[in-house]
Amino acid sequence: MVSKFPAKATAAFCLITAGCFSSQANFHPFSDSSVCEGILRSSRAICTVAITVADYKYSLYGLPNDCDEYRRLLSEVHLRSAKRLLKLCEINKGFYVKAGQFVSSLRQIPKEYSLTLSSLQDQVVPYDFKVIKEVLVSNLGQDPSELFTWFNEQPIAAASIAQVHHAMLKDHQEVAIKFFPEFRFLWLVSEFTEAISLELGELYNCL
Repeated sequence: MVSKFPAKATAAFCLITAGCFSSQANFHPFSDSSVCEGILRSSRAICTVAITVADYKYSLYGLPNDCDEYRRLLSEVHLRSAKRLLKLCEINKGFYVKAGQFVSSLRQIPKEYSLTLSSLQDQVVPYDFKVIKEVLVSNLGQDPSELFTWFNEQPIAAASIAQVHHAMLKDHQEVAIKFFPEFRFLWLVSEFTEAISLELGELYNCL
């Protein structure tokens, strides 16, 4: 029996490496250096895809997917592949890091991916408090000053899909407020689309 590429690994892989022709958000479309950097990032991503697909195919070749040996080898391949993706994200930076942060928070991917890519969460830049205040007012319908005795504008934690702030309610109860701004996901899609369009355009012009 020829083993297929695992569906859950495919989900993680596609979300990151589908951006193999993407560039950073501050990409300058008419800069020669940006074109070269884009080609280099794309080459790294394509190489990572090829190596990982080959790893799954040949490491699991001929094994029935219901045997212990298959499950053991599958976990090992998951881990090797996750490390490759982590290295790709760290080297390519920009969109790749942000995509890796997003993927690490998904429940649908193998634990080897989520645990390995979770290290990218340390590279999260907190959102400005003005943005957080807008989310708070939008969801609660009131200004923070009307709900809290004090509200720490500096987050005590920040991740790719949430940001946590320390505050005290009017009854003097201390609370931790966690925000999940909806635009995080919309931003990921819009930046991904824009980045692909820009870099594909430059690659086409170089042909």
